[in-house]
Formats: sequence, structure tokens, C-alpha cells
Amino acid sequence: MEKVLFLDFDGVLFDTIKEVYLVNRYISCGVDYFQEINQKEYEKYSHFKYLIYNIWMFYYYNPLIFKGSYDIVSDFENAIKTRDLKKEEEYCSNFLNLRKELILNHYDFWEKLETPYNFFFEIKKLYENGFKDVVIVTKKNKSSVIKRFKTYDFNFDENKIFARDVLDNYPSKADFMDEYMKKNNYQKAFFVDDNYNNIYPCEKYENIKTALALWGNANPNYNGVSEDVAIEKIKEFLKSNS
Repeated sequence: MEKVLFLDFDGVLFDTIKEVYLVNRYISCGVDYFQEINQKEYEKYSHFKYLIYNIWMFYYYNPLIFKGSYDIVSDFENAIKTRDLKKEEEYCSNFLNLRKELILNHYDFWEKLETPYNFFFEIKKLYENGFKDVVIVTKKNKSSVIKRFKTYDFNFDENKIFARDVLDNYPSKADFMDEYMKKNNYQKAFFVDDNYNNIYPCEKYENIKTALALWGNANPNYNGVSEDVAIEKIKEFLKSNS
């Protein structure tokens, strides 16, 4: 039985929140990347990050954190009910350009902003031991993912990294994964993501099993798994005949 493993990147393979925080702090407040982090603000930014599963959502999220909100969840839910698509597009373009400039001009600094979880090394080991049917599905830009993998000598097939430019054409990651499986003759899949908004659409596909990564930026109100349990579940999935 042909099986495939789908993995998110941010909050699953790498802890990427610091990079996102610094770039968005610069956009919202004009604070230099190298200025000391306000820990209380950073913890708040990290805590509610589970609300975000598309880059445009930061346009509404950032003001609530940096300019103050007493009810982040409620205010965020209200904000995205009346979307400004033009402003979102401008924000996304600005964010991606600033990230690109940060990488280009301060690579050594940028390289230290994101750190791999132990889960990353377990997946790398699994891949290097022969299981190559691993696919990355991320709203991050593909070039950043490639750079991260190369930094840690992970010789991953770049053709199996699907980023924002591809996934934005689908209603959900689940729909992309279903199409990918049909095109490549996979019968079963296992998917790990740290955002429940990417997990629950998989419920309509019986052949896609899921695990919510609690070590990332998952909503604490949902049931998820630790890194060790996720690895165990993946190994069980690969051994199973069903």
C-alpha cells in the first residue's frame, strides 16, 4: 500500500515565531530587528499565534498585539469578518519583501532566528533511512524552507516542497493533499500540522490521518500530541497494512 507523509513547516519542523514576530514588529511599530525583544509582548504574540493559518491574517492580528487589545480572540474574529483584500495584499507583499531583505542583508542574524525541533531530526533520520515519501505543505515561501534544510544538511527533494504560491490555489491543505495523492497513486496519508484550521478539513478524507502538533503554536483547547507521540504514530502508520 502506497503511503505518504505530509508535514507543515512552521511550528512542526522549526520554531519560526521569532522571525515572524520581529518582521511584523518592524511593520507595525518601526522597531529595528536588532532591538531587544519585549518578553511580555513576545509571549502574548506567541500564545495567540494559533489564530493564524494564512499570512494575510497577520494584517488583522498585528494591531491587536502591538497596539493593545483586551480580548484578542473576539477582536480578531470580528476583524476578519470585514476583510480589506487590497490592504491584505499590500501587507503580504511588504512582509515577504522585508523577509527577503532580512535574509539578503543579515543572513547570519536571520539564520539564528529559527531553530529546529527534535521532530525535524527524527524526520530527517526517517528520510535518510529510506522513507522518501515525505511532502512539505507550508504557507512559508519555498526558498526559506530550502535554505533551512540545507543549513542542517538535509538533502530533501525540493520538488516535494509545496509552499504558499501553490497552496493558495486550494480551499485547504486537505484539498491539495487529496489531489496530490490521486495524481501520485498514494492510498494513505499521515499529516502533521500545528494549526487545527488545517487539520479539521481532513475529516472529509478518510484516507488522511492527522496529528495536531502541540509543540508548535497549536490552540491549547484542542487535543494534540507531543513530538515523541507524533513520531510513534508515524512509525505505526508506516508499519500498518491498513
